[in-house]
Amino acid sequence: MRRPVVVGADGSTAALAAVRWAAVEAGRRGTGLVAFHAELCDDPDLLPHGKPPGDAELLMEPARRLLRQAAETARQAAPAVPVRMCVRLGTAAELLAALSDEAGLLALGAHGLGGARGGAIGSVALRAAASARCPVVVIRGSAAADGPVVVGLDDSDGGERALAFAFDAAVSRGTGIEAVHAWHDGREGGLREQVAAWSRKHPVVPVRMHVVRVRSAARALSGISAGAQLIVAGARASGPLAGGLLGSTGYWLLAHAACPVAVAR
Repeated sequence: MRRPVVVGADGSTAALAAVRWAAVEAGRRGTGLVAFHAELCDDPDLLPHGKPPGDAELLMEPARRLLRQAAETARQAAPAVPVRMCVRLGTAAELLAALSDEAGLLALGAHGLGGARGGAIGSVALRAAASARCPVVVIRGSAAADGPVVVGLDDSDGGERALAFAFDAAVSRGTGIEAVHAWHDGREGGLREQVAAWSRKHPVVPVRMHVVRVRSAARALSGISAGAQLIVAGARASGPLAGGLLGSTGYWLLAHAACPVAVAR
């Protein structure tokens, strides 16, 4: 069986939207869904990630209630998808990074899971998007039911992974791709061939390429995101900080896009 989709759940409106999105995505992928919650604990003796001892069971019960709610939400969205609940003691971002080794995809609401509310994006979603070792989708805005998959183009390894993810997503949704490149460096020809190579692998996917002569790829992408099902950006291979790993385009999209944002790895 393919690796499961893992979704963060904390009972918030944003998290429940992520649960619904993740359940449908797991159905598309033919895999299961893991509803995950991290319970913070001030006692370092209770932090090892196994079965918590003694009184820590009482600490876990509210988390289990949240997960039962998430599981029911997932079953309503995608009745055929098997759902497993997972609660662990610790900080959400660190535990999600660990879970990403066994996940096919992480899905998170733009806020929640202990992240700061009221900002453009929660800290947990940002840190998970930067540090996870599998693709991450942050659920924000609204996905246009019949819209395309939008992908940002560049000639980096991250750009190639973004194209691979975008074509897979378009195939599973039965939709087309809008490939966007902010032109300011003369690499348009090579990027057209890069897109054409993926089109030859997936000839059923209609593709339109947009070359926008501006320096801000993020703004060009976000302008199209309002009518999209999903927008895809590539993560950089390495970097010391969240912003460096995501790049300025990925960071800006996670905070401002009008539809769910995938960070491809």
